[in-house]
Amino acid sequence: MLGRDVSPVEIADIFAAEQRLRKVFPPSPLLNMEFLNQQLGAQVWLKAENLLPSGAYKYRGAMNKITSLIERYGKELRIVTASSGNHGMACALAARNLGVQANVVVPVSTPQIKKDSIRALGANLVEVGATYDESFVSACELAEKEHLYYVHPTSDRYTVGGQGTISLEILDQCPQVEQIVVPIGGGGLITGIALTMKTLKPSVKIYGVMPAGSAVYVESRRQGQLVTLDHCSSMADAVVRKTGEEYLYPYIEKYVDDIFTVTEDSIRQAVRTACLYGKLTLEGSGALALAALLEKKCPLSPGTVLICSGGNIDKAVLDLCMQA
Repeated sequence: MLGRDVSPVEIADIFAAEQRLRKVFPPSPLLNMEFLNQQLGAQVWLKAENLLPSGAYKYRGAMNKITSLIERYGKELRIVTASSGNHGMACALAARNLGVQANVVVPVSTPQIKKDSIRALGANLVEVGATYDESFVSACELAEKEHLYYVHPTSDRYTVGGQGTISLEILDQCPQVEQIVVPIGGGGLITGIALTMKTLKPSVKIYGVMPAGSAVYVESRRQGQLVTLDHCSSMADAVVRKTGEEYLYPYIEKYVDDIFTVTEDSIRQAVRTACLYGKLTLEGSGALALAALLEKKCPLSPGTVLICSGGNIDKAVLDLCMQA
C-alpha cells in the first residue's frame, strides 16, 4: 500500500516522533484530581489526551506519519485513511495544518460530531459501511484507484511511533509511574505506549481495556492466535473492531501484561464520573481505563496512570451517560 510502513518499530522511532511533534504542540496534561481520588479511594493520574488539538491521542500518530511522508515525497501528495472518527479528525487537522489534501472514509454509524468536524477541517468525507472494517476496504480501494498515500490509523511504524511519545511524557511528568491503564481498539495506542515504557522502565505494568462487546485481543490471547469476532458492538465506537491487527498483535502479546473487559454500564458510569469528579469530558473509548478501575479489574497504586484517550462525544450520548 502506497506510503504505509510496516517495518519493525524501534525506540529510536519514538524519540524521532517526539522531535517532530514538539514543534507542533506541547505534551498533554497529566492531571491529579482530588475529587476523583476520593471516589476511587486511591490517587490516580489522568493523561488527558482528550485535550490535544483534535480531541484525541490520534493527532500524535497522524501528524508524525503525514510529516514523515512530506519529508520524503513533498507537499504535493494526497492522503486517504479509514477511521471510526478520531483518526479521521486527526488526519484532517494535520493535513490542513501541513498543507496537503485529505480523504477520510468512515462508517455510516460514526458520531455526527466527528463527521461534522472532519468536513469542517476541509477533508473529503466518504461514508461507507456499517463498521470500520468495511470502511477500511473502501479506503484501500480508493487509495489504489487514485494513487493516494494511505495513513493507517494503527498499523504503521510512524503511527505507532507517534503514540509512543505518550510514554516519554509520562516518564517526565510522573517518574514514579508503576502502571498504565490503556484503552485498546486497533492496538496502535497500547503498542506505542507499551513498547516505549517496557524499553525504558520495564518494571511498569501495562494493562489494556476493551469493551466486553468488542474484545478481539482478549479472545485472541485466550485462543493463542489472532481471531476475528462474529460480531461486535459498544457505545465506545472508536474501539469497535471485529479483527485485530497482524502487525500489532506480536507487540501486544510481548509487552502488555494483561487485558481486561468492561461492561457498557461501567463505560457510561466512567464517562459520568470523569465529568463530575475528574472535570474531563470523555467519549466512551476515552473512559475505558477509568471503567476498569470502577469495576476493580486492576490493582490501584499511587503510581497509576489512566490514558484518557479522547473526548469527541455526541451531546445525546453524553446526556444519556449523565443520567446513568
